[in-house]
Amino acid sequence: MKILIAVDGSIYTQKALDYVAANRSMFADGHQLVLVNVCPGIPGYVAGRVRKEVIQDYYAEESAKIIEPVKALLIERGLTDYTIDLRHGRIAEEILSSAKEHDAGLIVMGTHGHGVIGRALMGSVASKVIAEGGIAVLLVK
Repeated sequence: MKILIAVDGSIYTQKALDYVAANRSMFADGHQLVLVNVCPGIPGYVAGRVRKEVIQDYYAEESAKIIEPVKALLIERGLTDYTIDLRHGRIAEEILSSAKEHDAGLIVMGTHGHGVIGRALMGSVASKVIAEGGIAVLLVK
């Protein structure tokens, strides 16, 4: 089974990766791990005024800020067999698109755990992934 792990560089990502490493027999052994990082998209009014190469460089730099520490953490935890999927756009939609493209059977995400009021005020990537994904989601708090 392919297991997609959404990474954003937060402490919640670290907790999710720690959970996967601590329970490696459930997640890593015999399964394929896919790390997905989504940079929020640049608004159209900005993108229209900037060269395409500048935007691509921006996305590459922002993704590297997240992925390089994650790769170091995974090496430290003994997890070295994974693929990386870098994306930009709407976060929940891109996570779901990545899961579909990789035919993932499980999505693992760290969650901020804002509660009902927090979700009502600001929305929740995790809530959207759960509601629209159609596959199993493991939230690590």
